[in-house]
Amino acid sequence: MHTDMDVEQFVEILLCGDRCKARTFVDQRMGHGFDPKMFLQNVIGPAADILDALQRKDCVHAPSLAGAVRLLRLVATRVAECQTSPTCDQRRITIFCGPSETEELCAEVMAWLLEYDGHIIRLAGGGMPADEIQADVAVNTPDVLLLYASSPSDAPGIRILIDSIREHNACPQMQIAIGGGVFDRAPGLAEEIGADLWGMDDADLRLGLLDDQDRRAIPEQRTVGRGRRFNENKAAA
Repeated sequence: MHTDMDVEQFVEILLCGDRCKARTFVDQRMGHGFDPKMFLQNVIGPAADILDALQRKDCVHAPSLAGAVRLLRLVATRVAECQTSPTCDQRRITIFCGPSETEELCAEVMAWLLEYDGHIIRLAGGGMPADEIQADVAVNTPDVLLLYASSPSDAPGIRILIDSIREHNACPQMQIAIGGGVFDRAPGLAEEIGADLWGMDDADLRLGLLDDQDRRAIPEQRTVGRGRRFNENKAAA
């Protein structure tokens, strides 16, 4: 079992930039009932979220944060490669995320977990222009477009992207899912900008990708940009 104390200890090691201690931290758990998937989900994922929050709040010196992000990516890769992905292929999912290093790290952890769930993942990274994303899905026709780990400033652009994909019928059968970042902190926002699928957290989103493959947005759910004022209380959550 991994606890909040594990996460807190791990983040302290990351911010100190101690590569040896970081590897030791993981290796000790590998010898005591270590489960790579659960460790990614319950320790590395929350640690990445904490680093993302520290970056947003500008609470840590840039060199310390940059070192912590690189070290976490190194350790996360070490953990992820300890477990073989399932052989079943659930869905083809393309992931785009926000441009910051912490957003890309959060998306990378999500990509590993989705691979363990049996999906075929293509992580395209962050900072891509909306027209490039639209062109990409038209060419590659994924089953799911997952827009993940975005900042509040990205939400209006994501709404426009969703509208444009549907207006141009870029990939008619594709499901548009949203998660991470501001969408975890502002419940209801993903629904209100017209996403097909979202979750209360990463685990809920992953379950939805497995169980709600036919779910699609309906016009009535859309409030943002359709003449109704967005609930600012949610945006501030």
